[in-house]
Amino acid sequence: MMYRPRCGRGAATLPLLLAVFLLLLSAPACAPQPLSVTREPATLQLVAADSCAALVRNAASAYEADHPWVTATSQVLNNALAAEALQNDEADLGLLSWGSVGGEAQPLWKEPFARDGVAVIVHPASSLTEISLAQLRGIFLGRVQEQNGVVLTVVSREDGSGTRAALENIVLDDQDTTLNAVVVPSSEAMVDYVGATPSAVGYVSTRYLDDRVRALPVEGVTPTETAIANGSYPIWRQLYLASSGDPTGEARQFAQWLLRGGGLVEGAGR
Repeated sequence: MMYRPRCGRGAATLPLLLAVFLLLLSAPACAPQPLSVTREPATLQLVAADSCAALVRNAASAYEADHPWVTATSQVLNNALAAEALQNDEADLGLLSWGSVGGEAQPLWKEPFARDGVAVIVHPASSLTEISLAQLRGIFLGRVQEQNGVVLTVVSREDGSGTRAALENIVLDDQDTTLNAVVVPSSEAMVDYVGATPSAVGYVSTRYLDDRVRALPVEGVTPTETAIANGSYPIWRQLYLASSGDPTGEARQFAQWLLRGGGLVEGAGR
C-alpha cells in the first residue's frame, strides 16, 4: 500500500507562516522614507551705508552659510545713495547709518537693529586729550580754528554720509559743517587722512577705529561699547534695517533673522 502525505491543518499552515515571516523581514525596506525637499534658489540684493560695510558683508556671508539656497550680494554706498537704491527698488534691503533721509517720496520701512558711536579722532601725537560738545561745535562750525597753539584742520565726510548727518544733528544742532573743512569720501579715507595729519580733527564710526588715530573722550566719556550702549557717550546713533516697503519672501526671512541677532558681528553695538 503506497503512503500518501496527509494534507491536514498543520501541513497547510507551514507555507503560510513562512510567507508571513518573509513579509516581515522585507517590511523595513518598503517603509516610507523621509521626503527630501530641495529649496528653489533665491537671491538677495543688499545695500549698506559705509559705516555698515563690515556688518553687511558678515551678515550676507553668515546668511548664505545658514541658507545655502540663497545668494546674497552686497553693495556699499553712502547713506543717502543706499536709501535712494531702496526707494528705486534696486535692492531688497539696506543697512542705514542714519534714519532720517531727505527727499523720501515714499517713506522707507525701517527697524533699528544696533547702536553705533561716532568717535572724534585726532592724530596720535595731537596735543588734544579730550573735548567738550561746545568745543567740538565751535571747531566744526569754523568758530574755533586754533587749539593749544596749533591751527586745526577740520576733516568731514561728504554730503549724504550718515555719519556726517549724525554729527551735524547731535553736535551742530543741524547746522552745516564749516566750508573750510577737508572733505573725504569714506570712513577709511577719514582714518587715513587724520592718521597722517597731526593738526587734523575728524570723526568716524567707532567700528573703524584703529591705532592710526586716537579717539578723544567727549564730555569726559570714552566711546566704549558699554558707554554707547547705556547712552553715557553723547555722540551715538541707531543703525537701521530698511526696505522700500514691508519685506516679503526671502527678504522677510533675512529681516527676521537679522533682527533676532543673526549676522551681527562682534562690536555691532559699539
